[in-house]
Amino acid sequence: MENTPETNAEVKSDFGEIIDLVGSTNITVYERLNASNDSAAKAEFVANPEMEHPKNEYGNLDEEEVRRNLATLEQVEEKLEDSDLSEKRRRLVRLLADDCKTKNEFLAANIAYNAAETPEEKAQAAEWHRQTNEELYGKPDEDTFYTLLREKIDSIDVANLSEEDRKIYDWLMAEIGPLPEKTGGRFKPKPETVQRFGEMVREFFGAFLKHIPEDRKSFTSEEVVDIINEIADTEFGGLNIKYRAVIDPKAANASTNHEERTLKFPAGVEYSRKRAQGLIVHEFGTHMLRAVPYLGQEIQAFASELPGNETFDEGIAKCTEQAIDGKYADSGIDHYINIGLATFKGKNFREIYQIQMALKHLTGESDKTVLNAVQRCFRGTGELVNNKDLAYYNGANQVWQYIEEHIDDPELFDSLFLTGKANMANPAQEALSYEMRTSGI
Repeated sequence: MENTPETNAEVKSDFGEIIDLVGSTNITVYERLNASNDSAAKAEFVANPEMEHPKNEYGNLDEEEVRRNLATLEQVEEKLEDSDLSEKRRRLVRLLADDCKTKNEFLAANIAYNAAETPEEKAQAAEWHRQTNEELYGKPDEDTFYTLLREKIDSIDVANLSEEDRKIYDWLMAEIGPLPEKTGGRFKPKPETVQRFGEMVREFFGAFLKHIPEDRKSFTSEEVVDIINEIADTEFGGLNIKYRAVIDPKAANASTNHEERTLKFPAGVEYSRKRAQGLIVHEFGTHMLRAVPYLGQEIQAFASELPGNETFDEGIAKCTEQAIDGKYADSGIDHYINIGLATFKGKNFREIYQIQMALKHLTGESDKTVLNAVQRCFRGTGELVNNKDLAYYNGANQVWQYIEEHIDDPELFDSLFLTGKANMANPAQEALSYEMRTSGI
């Protein structure tokens, strides 16, 4: 007979203790790797064209925290050896512990690379970084990279370029280097899928969206924060959901932090009505809402993140945002191209920045986000590619495919929003989520 909380109080105590230990090592990797002098470093980089990358400082990266977490995970392994946990619980603990170990080792690899003093030390740390980076975030697909890059280049009206812009184009093509003549296609959802899902999203989130004043065309980030907190206070039946929206003066983009249970917004930004709606269903309606039903559970990973869920979670958020906007839009294209340029073309920070500035100029797009996007691509070292932002493109594609396949499923929205931080396109995690909701783990 399998041990359960009801049949074995001692096992429950062992399991709770071990799960708590694992949870104490689960960290938000990207926040540790964000440059603590971001604005100053980027300003200096722009002002000095000879700099290969910004002189980033990583004040959020705590070597002692990482060392302590890895030691705790060794302790978890020892406790597992001595415990009488069921095989099901043992597998779950190892799943969560292995993920936390990879996260902390990735941070350790960043620390080691930044501290390396010899070429040999740098090479060793770079290889450690590559392995843990790919374990956490996967690898860019070469054919997808070239497909996206080719689409971007083909959107340039080469025949009508001025003489000066033709020089920029010729420089760009030489800098990028040879491209394959043919690439594969890529998935895009059917227009009817986007339209129908949009109608369903507006109905599902109707109680949230009604808090956005009808007579307003734009909102400041401070006003969006107030709206989100009003929704939290009034739409959850008096429950204290513990999440609050805040203004973070250091933030460049809106984000959700499950460790601190905050939705962070940059100061003084103005959003259109549609953008405000999109951010509310993205940060609050997706990232936060998927966590809330599981906040009081013994296994906090369902409220923070099961391993590898980040791509699916980000994908739901982007698809929901697009559905609110009423049209499909490519997600994370520039992030994917940046990571591809670093991975397949060996480009450094400065080279990718110059390539993207040229692309923006020749396609007539705004270049305001270029520097921030490249900084994210090299988050943690300024030199080694960070694959985290593959999640924006991969996630949206994965979720749109899931939506298209399940658009007639009456449990579609339950699967997307009410099943915890699980990847419902992953059969193993779908089964875990089902067990958690029905019989428990």
